[in-house]
Amino acid sequence: MNTPRILTRHRTLAVAFAAAAAVTASACVPPDTGGATTTSTVAGADKVVANATFEWTISREVDNGAMNGRPNYWSAGQSDSTQSTYVATNGNATVLKKNAAGSYVAIGSEAAVGWANRNKDGAGNNVTASNANYLGQKVRYTGGTGTVNTTTGAATIQWTGTFTVNFYGPLVPFWITNPKLTVSPNGSATLTASMGGFASSMDNPDVRVALPNRNGVAIATFSNVYSGANIATGWTKAPNFLDTAVTTSSQASPQVAKTTANAAYWGAWPQAFVDFQNDTGLGSYWYTSGTSSIDPKKVQEAVSVAYTLAP
Repeated sequence: MNTPRILTRHRTLAVAFAAAAAVTASACVPPDTGGATTTSTVAGADKVVANATFEWTISREVDNGAMNGRPNYWSAGQSDSTQSTYVATNGNATVLKKNAAGSYVAIGSEAAVGWANRNKDGAGNNVTASNANYLGQKVRYTGGTGTVNTTTGAATIQWTGTFTVNFYGPLVPFWITNPKLTVSPNGSATLTASMGGFASSMDNPDVRVALPNRNGVAIATFSNVYSGANIATGWTKAPNFLDTAVTTSSQASPQVAKTTANAAYWGAWPQAFVDFQNDTGLGSYWYTSGTSSIDPKKVQEAVSVAYTLAP
């Protein structure tokens, strides 16, 4: 099988995708993988984590409308972008969306956040790539297990479950499974996960090719998660997107140079994440590529981690 040519520039991609009327999945969605870890009571400053939570709104671009007029809607589990896979929970992962009152509720729990309104915000406003509205989505993981050293801050916390970003609506869904947080004694941290999904191409935007799952992909890195936070309870921190340089695919738009005009949002997602997205065809949506209307929306949103420690 020939590998589909990677989608490159936003404008070209939008024109190609606008002509797509239906999506044909060329392979069945593979089953979720495991990844649960076990912990035991430890002595000294290492404390067992009880029911850790992890919340993330990811980025403004992932919460926006796509350039083909479709919404970038999320769902739990490994979605094939159909209504039957528009579900709220998979394992300990739950996909939430703001309702008319502005409160986060599980998708499908109210009409305002149901399948029929996946292209609208909770107030019923259409969300497009060109207007000021956003879908208002968030993923929440619960039941995380691991340990935290209350002296150094070193930590390992594992969550289980999968959620999917249906990017360009049904055209390029990809999923994130079983995120794991590793914090070093100096406060630097990495969030890794397994990733999978589909690839598409400009030549055949209505055809998807299943990608093999890829383990241990860095989806966010942090410099000092305990700056101004409490080691014993958790923290909220923006990932290291700003000022991050990456190597881009020769088939994708390059990362543009940092200038005074783009300095406030110039950067990139972690290299391994960008490498995976190069295979889906969405590579340039994860670093500053020179599209002034989209680049500011690519910046990673803050991650929130909370937990209690066993005595």
